[in-house]
Amino acid sequence: MVPPLERLAESLSTVTYFGVKRRVIVLTFTSPDGSKNPYGGIVSEKLTTELVKKNTFTMLDRIVNERILKEKSLSLESPQDITTLRNIGEALQLDMIVTGIISPYQNGVFVNARLIDIKSGTISKAEEVYVLIDG
Repeated sequence: MVPPLERLAESLSTVTYFGVKRRVIVLTFTSPDGSKNPYGGIVSEKLTTELVKKNTFTMLDRIVNERILKEKSLSLESPQDITTLRNIGEALQLDMIVTGIISPYQNGVFVNARLIDIKSGTISKAEEVYVLIDG
């Protein structure tokens, strides 16, 4: 059985652009109301690693690029508007951004991820997985 975040990366990696690798970064996943989620950073880092393993995109490092964004008063915390997403995309010369929401459910969380095209603002791919949390 494929672990949930690996399945998520596998699904997002099915988006191809005729052999051209798109520049992508994973933003920090949030709670449904847009607030900080205690698992947001962990999920985002793990998903970044899994996407790098798929070798479909040119993935940007979150830690290195967070510093660049801070200089421009931007952040990898998932913004709620397309203008901010585009500003992040322009600052890092991105083609796409992965955003996501983590929702608690019973003994775990649902992780919803979206691969968003920066220029059009459209969702190119979306996927959801359930992650059991040992408690």
